[in-house]
Amino acid sequence: MARDITPRPLDDDPIRIWNSRRSELVQRLLAEACERCGSTHKVEVHHVRALKDLNPKGRKPQPDWVKQMAARRRKTLVVCRACHEDIHAGRPTGRPR
Repeated sequence: MARDITPRPLDDDPIRIWNSRRSELVQRLLAEACERCGSTHKVEVHHVRALKDLNPKGRKPQPDWVKQMAARRRKTLVVCRACHEDIHAGRPTGRPR
């Protein structure tokens, strides 16, 4: 096998393989609004490890925030600080929009 040493033009402008659109999560964060109560104060992200954790079989009815995440099939929920604390404390969160 002989090595091919013919000169080739240099491509200084390679083709982009990614798109310039923002991901859904980034769009939801940039909205800066709680997806539970609509507040715009101290917005955070609540995250669960796996979607299967949202719908355990044979358990009591789930809170509304769990149903919202399961319906979207997303592991994240953008919420204000107050709703995030309520989620972790097991209290009902603000009314959904």
